[in-house]
Amino acid sequence: MPQVTVPEETFRQLAAKAAALDISVDELIRPALARLAGGDTSAAEPSPPLTGDAWQAELDAWKRDAEGRAGRYPAGFVLDDSRETLYREREDAQL
Repeated sequence: MPQVTVPEETFRQLAAKAAALDISVDELIRPALARLAGGDTSAAEPSPPLTGDAWQAELDAWKRDAEGRAGRYPAGFVLDDSRETLYREREDAQL
């Protein structure tokens, strides 16, 4: 059987996600590999909403990903995520 090498951190994240879903890493990545290979032309079934440990695993993975990008921003960078900024166009349209 062919083998693929993935970075240790990536495998650790995949293993955590698979464990939270109570499946093997192979079962977790098989659909994605089939899509990449072009062998799966059927529409993927929507997955049920995550709950409990699976949801927490997704949140933790998202946080790790965001923390990994922190070095890309200049020192002192602060994102303006205020409500006024996010909805400015909507508020302007009401005037």
